[in-house]
Amino acid sequence: MKKTLILFCVFMPFLAFGSTKSMTIVPTGWKMENYFGDSLVVFFSGSTCKNGRLTFPSHATIHDKNRFWSLILSAKATKSKVFVIYKDDALCTLVSFATVG
Repeated sequence: MKKTLILFCVFMPFLAFGSTKSMTIVPTGWKMENYFGDSLVVFFSGSTCKNGRLTFPSHATIHDKNRFWSLILSAKATKSKVFVIYKDDALCTLVSFATVG
């Protein structure tokens, strides 16, 4: 019960402000593009967004992007699953990401 309550409290704010989607996937086909100015965009993620595009919110730090980059590269190399939550909006903004298992 305690874990359920914690998960509800963590994810409820995201669910209350627009449509969010989640997926658990092995990211072997993902293409990550790093643009100047610390912009990182993911393509072919399997998301419902055009070209499977996922972006970071404007408040994401370079450390957030570095952790994501490391997570995805590690998952690609080991064929491990990752879990992501993203807003199903025009920008397809990442909300959260994690390892699975």
